[in-house]
Amino acid sequence: MKIGMRALLAIAVVAGVACGTEQRPQPAGSYDWLHADAGAGSTDEDQPLDPRWPTLLPLPPEFDLPPWVNLPAPDRIVVSWRTSEATRGGVRFHDLERDEVSVVLSPVPAYIHHVGLGEIPPGTPFEYEVFVDDTAATRAGVFVTPGRSDWRFMHIAEFHAPTNAANVARFTDLIRAFRPHVLVESGDMADNGDNFEHWRSYLRTSAPWISNVISLPAHSNHVNGFQGNGNFETLFALPGTERWYRTRYGQVEFFTLDSTFNGVNPDIASVQLDWLRSTPQRDAAFRIAAWHYPACSSHYASRASERDWVMQNFVDTFASIGGVDLILVGHDKYYERSIIDGHILHVQTATGKLAPSVAGDNQPRCRALSTRTDTRNIGLYWVSADEIGAVMADDRGLVLDTFAIEAW
Repeated sequence: MKIGMRALLAIAVVAGVACGTEQRPQPAGSYDWLHADAGAGSTDEDQPLDPRWPTLLPLPPEFDLPPWVNLPAPDRIVVSWRTSEATRGGVRFHDLERDEVSVVLSPVPAYIHHVGLGEIPPGTPFEYEVFVDDTAATRAGVFVTPGRSDWRFMHIAEFHAPTNAANVARFTDLIRAFRPHVLVESGDMADNGDNFEHWRSYLRTSAPWISNVISLPAHSNHVNGFQGNGNFETLFALPGTERWYRTRYGQVEFFTLDSTFNGVNPDIASVQLDWLRSTPQRDAAFRIAAWHYPACSSHYASRASERDWVMQNFVDTFASIGGVDLILVGHDKYYERSIIDGHILHVQTATGKLAPSVAGDNQPRCRALSTRTDTRNIGLYWVSADEIGAVMADDRGLVLDTFAIEAW
């Protein structure tokens, strides 16, 4: 694997990173650097159709939670939502390439609805609308099915709703300007995953983007429990066990793992790793793994044993099945990009809670390349056929770091 800056050079220059200066804050909704070299929002005729995100409107009172989208299989989309009363309803969805409209109904009256849209074509943009029976209430969203070579994803961690929900909300304009197709969450979406009110805060705060991305969330120490967190499993329609699962989106294999090894689930170090070892050698251009506990961290000296466990179990197991290109984590509550064994990129993000500890005792196989302990951040990633480009930005729209990964 080669790591270079070619794909992001123009963005770095616009942002001031290449010359060692900090970018000036962008006016809300501006973010011109997003379009410098990566095609976000392009209207060129040779670009695939990208659905326009709906105008952001208040959530109708009939909806307790806005709709969210999961991908339990490469050719299957599930749209979920929660209503304020037990209701029926459904999803009306529009294939923008074929100009075909279909409707799938929620089968029984319920509060939480999970509606599968059936087998749908790859690489296709959709608009959809959730409706509630016997009311005028609707909520719109968009998604793009896997299959394109050019697409975008974002990475966040340490949401910690409700206590840090307002901090994550500051990224709203940036996220809506970027318009990711996939959301990777490295855990701690809630302060306490057993408290449904915390999930309500998480999903309502995420309303400006959650209905327009395919979500890939991970278990974590604040979202944990015996054989998984009950609220997590009730809310999301994910592949496999939902605690650990594999998702293929275009040329990327995403592996979402449960790293809370020191909790109540011994199967994390046995059944989960056996599942991972059984994964065939790579046939995707990129492998990206997301979980909560970092393998690398130049702060939080007290957590050295956690890093050793992750390195010996997760990183080394990936090495036995063909490797991994990028690891996305949270937990230590600051930004750091590291490199493992000289060739695996490891990115730690803190979008909501920012609370770095004292420096020291990094894992010996890690080398920190870029560290920021003074600001929250979000990871924005552009995927093409042979390269992934990344920009790390803070809640003012300032670019903190850029990098790129080339395909094997």
